[in-house]
Amino acid sequence: MSARVGSGHDSIRGRMHGRLRGRMKGRLRGRMKGAALVVALLAVAIVVLLAVALSSDFLLLFRRVENQLHAEQAQSFLRGAEGVARAVLLQDAQRGNQHDSFDEPWHDELRYATDYGWISGNLEDMQGRFNINNLTQRGTASGQPGTTGQLTAAQQQLIRLLQVLPLEQPLTLEAAQTLTEAITDWVDSDDDVTGFGGAENDAYADLEPTAGRAANRAIAAPSELRWVVGMTPEIYRALAPLITTWPIAGGVLNINTAPPQVLASLNAKGDLAPLSKVELETLLEARGEIGFESVEAVLAIPPFAGGNVDTSLIAVASDWFMLHAETEFSGRRYRATSLLQRQGDERVQVVARSYGEW
Repeated sequence: MSARVGSGHDSIRGRMHGRLRGRMKGRLRGRMKGAALVVALLAVAIVVLLAVALSSDFLLLFRRVENQLHAEQAQSFLRGAEGVARAVLLQDAQRGNQHDSFDEPWHDELRYATDYGWISGNLEDMQGRFNINNLTQRGTASGQPGTTGQLTAAQQQLIRLLQVLPLEQPLTLEAAQTLTEAITDWVDSDDDVTGFGGAENDAYADLEPTAGRAANRAIAAPSELRWVVGMTPEIYRALAPLITTWPIAGGVLNINTAPPQVLASLNAKGDLAPLSKVELETLLEARGEIGFESVEAVLAIPPFAGGNVDTSLIAVASDWFMLHAETEFSGRRYRATSLLQRQGDERVQVVARSYGEW
């Protein structure tokens, strides 16, 4: 009897232990499943983060490559505009015209549609501006402020031009001569101070916040004038549209395309005052839209009649032009300026090209 009871108790204990072990195994399996789920979720999160990072980096790289490709294609379009401009200038020369004026086809703005937007361009006569590099050909010395002394024709012309700039306080004759002498020392090749307003290396050595030196060479772009002693932002903004910097000095002014302020800078040798308002109006009326066909035609009208005005500075034809090209490519705009030199009726070469400020 007791043996049966004992075996029964053993059976019950066995079943209880079995159930307990089953429950523990179940809990363990549940915990393992939970841990596995957490590990799986972490793995998924890591994979997602990596995918997002890779996608972002790929998208950034793709955009960079796309932008670079678009920029290169746009620059190709802009260089194509140079080809059109060169052809237009050659056609103009081959027509046999001996003068250049605003009524000719080269002055018309051209605009064409493309598969990606449009492209446009217009030519500006750079011989309608005063060439700063003409100052590299200068006399031995400058005179007293307000006098001509040994001032060259180019120096005298710039002095007159500075006096007619549209400034709130126009420059006086003395201030214009002082600034002209400082610009002369910037572009000439020596270290000799010009007149009383010149500025060579000593004047730039103590400048704040940064010291410097005079360039002592022909300048490549008008923006270099902002470094010249005495040149203020106001003066530069007013002067910049009226000047140019061909790499070759000695060029003459095309009186047919020069703006009124540049025309006013023409006067008799030794006279540092610009043309009067009446003289300028007379000149503009005689020029009209078609311009003068020869220098002799210019000499027949006041104020040039009688030989009072220095005509060695003027011409009626041009060899230097600036192309202003712009294109819209896939919603973005790109610009370029190109300095072109026409050499007779056989060749037009690109002398300089800029995708920023010239």
